[in-house]
Amino acid sequence: MAGTGTGAVPVHRVEMITRDMDVIAGVINQRYVEHRASFRCTAPAEVDVGIRAATTGLVEASVLRFRGFDYRARVSPPEDYLALVVLHGTGTLSTARESLHFTPGDVFLDPTGTSFMANMLDTAFALLRVPRQVVAELAEEHRGLPAASLRFESMAPVSCAARALWSQTAAFLCRQLIGSGITEVSPLVAQEMARLAAATLLEAFPNTTMTASHTQGPCPVAPAAVRRAAAFMDTHAGQPVTVTEVAAAAGTTARALQYAFRRHYDTTPTGYLRRVRLERAHRQLQAADPITGATVAEIARQWGWANPAHFATAYRKRYGMAPSHTLRT
Repeated sequence: MAGTGTGAVPVHRVEMITRDMDVIAGVINQRYVEHRASFRCTAPAEVDVGIRAATTGLVEASVLRFRGFDYRARVSPPEDYLALVVLHGTGTLSTARESLHFTPGDVFLDPTGTSFMANMLDTAFALLRVPRQVVAELAEEHRGLPAASLRFESMAPVSCAARALWSQTAAFLCRQLIGSGITEVSPLVAQEMARLAAATLLEAFPNTTMTASHTQGPCPVAPAAVRRAAAFMDTHAGQPVTVTEVAAAAGTTARALQYAFRRHYDTTPTGYLRRVRLERAHRQLQAADPITGATVAEIARQWGWANPAHFATAYRKRYGMAPSHTLRT
């Protein structure tokens, strides 16, 4: 059986507390986005600035607070996608064609194609940073949209449900990366975290994949190519492979493979891969001995589930019992 990846992925942490507003502006410039900042503060003793951030693989979760002062900035377009949940305070983001006022509970995506003005008063945020490449590849994989054609059209989410979805995803990843105190994750979990953030970003904020229904369908894929793709995933289930890599091994495109797997397996390539990983986790639970310290959560993480509850739900649906029962027996 193939091993689960080539080694653990470290979780890099940053934590800082200061009352120096210039220091925090320097950190934001260095870590997140270039900007020119100015501040207005009537009570310096009430200034409270802090960052808690954790990065693993290709995704970063952060909690930032800029309390006790007015933070104004002219901001350049960020290199990565930065989407935020407002935890405290109010403010406004403005571009040449859009203005967004936010209050606690709102979510927004920093403009990606233009400079903007930010005015933040006594604020705190939960932030996820996702590389553009990860989001573009997922858009191409799922919708056949060329990476160069992906654009986000607005800072605001498409609906109240989308706002809630992004808030839930940000809260989950912040808990997993910041709140848990973990120092490393499996390669599969690191990949799944990045894909979760990217997929939620594409679902929550208006972008060109939502208007790409006219995209021409792919050419048919030969059954032999589908079998090659399935065999490749069977062999590499313990590694953080992408659908693009699977398609290349099969000699086709990611978009075409999506259609072919729907037809032949009634699932997507990603769904097939998760099915294989669930089977490997099942085998490992059968062979493991809890007396030696083996746990359901540990085995779930090895096979790509950061959340043991989600693993238990998938396992019970597939095998008709709780994973803890399999481990005990």
